[in-house]
Amino acid sequence: MTTHTMRKLGIPLLAGAMGLSFSAIADDHNMNAQGLYSSKDLLGAEVFDANGDEVGNVEDILLSNDMGLYSIVVQTNEFLGIGERDVIVQRGNFTVRSVDESPMFGNVNYNVHVTSAGEELKGFSEYSEEWWNETQTELNQAWESTKDTTESAWESTKQATASAWYQTKQAVQMEDDMADEE
Repeated sequence: MTTHTMRKLGIPLLAGAMGLSFSAIADDHNMNAQGLYSSKDLLGAEVFDANGDEVGNVEDILLSNDMGLYSIVVQTNEFLGIGERDVIVQRGNFTVRSVDESPMFGNVNYNVHVTSAGEELKGFSEYSEEWWNETQTELNQAWESTKDTTESAWESTKQATASAWYQTKQAVQMEDDMADEE
């Protein structure tokens, strides 16, 4: 490639990379996340409802096929007359907060805050064999469907990218040829 061609391609690529890095920096300033969370330290953590009342402890952590957090199992205290039971709190319905101001590796104390309170908590699914079997089947079906869609999307993207790259290369070559003729 000629210097002229490298300049033409380099400036947009550099501008794009700078834009991406600036947006990543901006996003970092808006985050209050801890970064990493230890499942060992999360097990047994106290769970509070939206009103700030303690409702139980984290009993288990459930992962989906992609190894991402699916839900937590909360062993409830005796509240609202429902007694002690294990309920499912799905990702997105709770937050995890470090109790320590300066958490130390291997010894972090967490509190979990559920977005629901009172009567709403009674409606959470009970963690049971039936729930497990139904959810496992649903997640496996979703995984297979997503896998097929993803493979198809990857093939389409690969073809479109190859075509765009070829067309760009052709256009740059034509410009180089025209510049050489001048």
